Order: sequence, then structure tokens, then C-alpha cells
Amino acid sequence: MFITPHFELSQSHEFVIVRIRIPQLRGEDGEFYIDGCEFKFFLRPYFLRLTFKQRLVEDGREHAKHDVPTGLMTVQLPKEVPGEHFVDLNMLSELLRKPGARGGETRPLIEVMSSAVASDDEGSEGGMSDIDSDELAHDAEAEQSLPELRCETGVTYGFNDEHSRLFAGLEDEQLVMLPQPELTDPSTRRALRLQAEATAFDADHYMADFMMDDEIQVAISYIPWWNQPESTAVSETDLSPPPCAPSASQPAATLPEASQQAASAAASASCRAWCGIGTEEQDYLLQLPKKEFLMDAAQRRRALCGLIDLLFAYCYEVRTALGDHSVEAGWNLRSISSLLSYLDCFEAVAEVAVASVHRSLCYPLFRHWDLAMTVLADVTRLLQLGRPAVLKALVETRHLVQRGLDYGYLLNRCWLDDYCVWLQQQPPRRLARLATTLSAVRLERGDVGWPLAAYEELAATAEDEL
Repeated sequence: MFITPHFELSQSHEFVIVRIRIPQLRGEDGEFYIDGCEFKFFLRPYFLRLTFKQRLVEDGREHAKHDVPTGLMTVQLPKEVPGEHFVDLNMLSELLRKPGARGGETRPLIEVMSSAVASDDEGSEGGMSDIDSDELAHDAEAEQSLPELRCETGVTYGFNDEHSRLFAGLEDEQLVMLPQPELTDPSTRRALRLQAEATAFDADHYMADFMMDDEIQVAISYIPWWNQPESTAVSETDLSPPPCAPSASQPAATLPEASQQAASAAASASCRAWCGIGTEEQDYLLQLPKKEFLMDAAQRRRALCGLIDLLFAYCYEVRTALGDHSVEAGWNLRSISSLLSYLDCFEAVAEVAVASVHRSLCYPLFRHWDLAMTVLADVTRLLQLGRPAVLKALVETRHLVQRGLDYGYLLNRCWLDDYCVWLQQQPPRRLARLATTLSAVRLERGDVGWPLAAYEELAATAEDEL
């Protein structure tokens, strides 16, 4: 069975640097080759194939060195065009996807499930010298499809409506607030959600939070990670030059290669630390299925709106917990998100913004209009930062969703796993447009269907009389 090793990527003016962590590394082991946009590395039982969007070149400058004590193999891959910025080096699922699975946005996409198959037991355990590379490529890139499990009633839900029967037999576990998820069609889900929210809204709770809002003001003033200066390190919309680009005062040609690599490595390390992509997170990203999604414009719009729903729940939890998640974190996420609680979907950005604010005024501990507006601005900020920041938020959301819930992984299978794969396939401009659309939404208190202004006036009057 081939194993995908842990790896890290950075770049300099002339090279893409791949650092591959392999225990018990021996000097004579390991072979790699470069073919256009593709890089392959083999050391039994490890196999790594990365497909970049820009081209590499094999011109004699390629170099590999290893550190036996740490088991770290460092490979320098020459860029075909020196100074060209290689994009998406932190989109692991996309880098690992087969070259043939990539395609333009105009052609139909099909779902592809990828799984490595067992290697031949015969042959040397050294490098590729005694292994036919075409045969290896075939074995390592073999695919297998799993049959879809569809509900007999025809009810589907989850990302792109691709799931069914995930919650069958688990109705008593209260994984979702929707009473009968396997029997409820989309329009009924929406009606049941709105009915439950109308019942859950508590005017007294809202007025109490309006009058005694010291803790809420602390949450509003809190500076989460996406608003810290380090956030620009991974912003896809940042106008500053990428780490490998030469400065105006010192062209790249005059910079020592060692200095370029050191600066690139430092920037890469800072980015990884800021993104929180450690061993556990990389394990998860490497295990994600290599799949594409058959989506038309309407389905893509629903997916983008659902992304706002999930990010709102995440941003609310981070801000109100001041970055230190409590045991209630999973419940907060599941209760605030319409996707996670009622398997509901949305057709418009304004619609999902109203629904997110609606639920934030019904279920969590702090129910405050200004807090909800601050969280909406947080979502816009995350979208402006682009896929790295949003991917970090989704990976953290996935971890928190399972807290205190025996079958929480089913909610992740239903939504978060697919979102993490799909997000990496989206062009950065798509999130930028979504951020612009969300920032243009101007909600008023009357939009949520409750007389919030009247409640606030009543609370203020009562406070003056005390």
C-alpha cells in the first residue's frame, strides 16, 4: 500500500522547495522526476505526486539532499520561468489530485473517488531502478468508485445534495434539530426551521442582553486571528508581492540564493503557523477524497451561500469565546448554522445573512444585534482573505462540530469534508466576489421579523427608570 508522506512547500525566485518527512530515511533510497507541471517522488512504501499550475523544468539544477537524523528529504525543483510565482502551494487536496482530473470550469465535472492500491510485493525495496515507472504510475494513480447510497424516499441533503441515509436509525441521537431528516423535503425543512426559531426567540433574553452587555462588548472588541496583522501573510487578495518576488530596490538576480531560500522558508513557516496547519490538520487534508463535483450555476450559488452560513457560525463561536473554545463550542456551531441544524440551503446571499443573524438571536448565550453585525463583517473579512483563511476556518469548524457528539463525524461527512475539497478547487476571484456581495448587504433590525428596535427602546426605558 502506497503512503502519502507529510510534506511542506515553499518557493524562491528560481525553485519550488519540497520538504518530505520520511522516518528511517537512507541515503541510497528515493527517486524523483519532473515532467512539466508534475513532480513525483517514490521511496517504498511512500509515493508523492504533486501537480502544480505552473511548469517546472529538469535542467540539471534540480537537487535533493537528506538529513538522516530528522528523516527530512529536501528537493529543489527548478521553475521553468524564474521569478514566476507558483500559486496554491497550500491547497493540498488540489496538489495531490491527478493531472487528468483537472479541467476548465466550462466542462462538466464528475465525481472521482481516488484510493491508492497495494503495490507489488516483489522487487527491490530500494528506489525505482528496478520498477517500471509507467507501471508504478498506473498502480499509484488507480481509482475506484464507491456505489452511492440513496434514500428510498428520494430525499437527499448535504453538500450539493449528494448525501442520504446518513442519519437513518439515529433520530434519537439529535444530531440535527430537524425531527425526521430522512423523510423531510427541502421546503418542509425551511418551514420547520422558521417555526422553531419563532418559538425559540425570547424577547426578555434579548432585552437583558441589550441592557447588560459588558461581556458582549468585550466579544465585539476582541481581535480574532483573521483581523490580526499576520492575516495578510496568506491573503489571496493582498496586493503586496509574494515572498519569492524581488524587491524594487534589489532585483532577484542579485540576491544570494541562500538568502532567497531562507526568506521563503521563514515566510512559509510563518504562514503555516498562522494557518494552524499542523500534523493533525495535514493528516486530515491528505485523507480527503480526490473528487470533483457536478455543479451548475445554481448549485454553485447554493454552495457559496452555505459557506457564509458555516463561516458565520464559526466566527460567532471564535469571537464570543475570545479564541478559547469551551465545551459548548460544538453545540454553538450546530445550533447557529442552518446547514448543520436543519440541512437547509439558500439561494441568495441576503437570504443566508438574515437566516444566520436570525439564529444567532435565538439559540446561543449572547443574543445581540451589534454582535451579529460584527460577526457578519468577520465573514466578509475571511472571504476577502481567500481560500487559505477560509480553509483554516473550515478545518477548525470540522474539529469543533464533533465535540461532545458521538456521531458528529456524520455532520462532517455531510458538509465539511466536501466543502474542504470543493473550496480548494475554486478560483480566488469567486470568494472575492462573494465577499463584495456580502459586504453590500445592509440589514436592518426589522429584516429579521421581530420588533427588535421596540424591544431595545423598552429595555433602555426600563434601564433609565432603575
